Amino acid sequence: MKRRVLRALSCVSAVALISVAAAAQDYAYTVNVQLRDGKTVQCAVNQPPQAPLVPETALSTSERVEAEVLATQRLRLLSGPRAPYPTPYTAPAIACFALPR
Repeated sequence: MKRRVLRALSCVSAVALISVAAAAQDYAYTVNVQLRDGKTVQCAVNQPPQAPLVPETALSTSERVEAEVLATQRLRLLSGPRAPYPTPYTAPAIACFALPR
């Protein structure tokens, strides 16, 4: 009886850990977005940025804001309209770089 209870608890714990690990990854990603002017930008959301090997010109403020809004669309869909603040979903760390044409 004691073994069955321990086995059941260990299975429940394993499932909980796996589901937490799988869910923890959905808020950190890298995405390429295309701006209105045709420029392609790579954004790292909630993970360390990786600047391109060949540096491009810096993004203007309006280009950076547009890229960040496009890059975080996935987070807005995942978090929903009434998400707690701050979390990685509602207050993400974002770094965007222009990619070479």
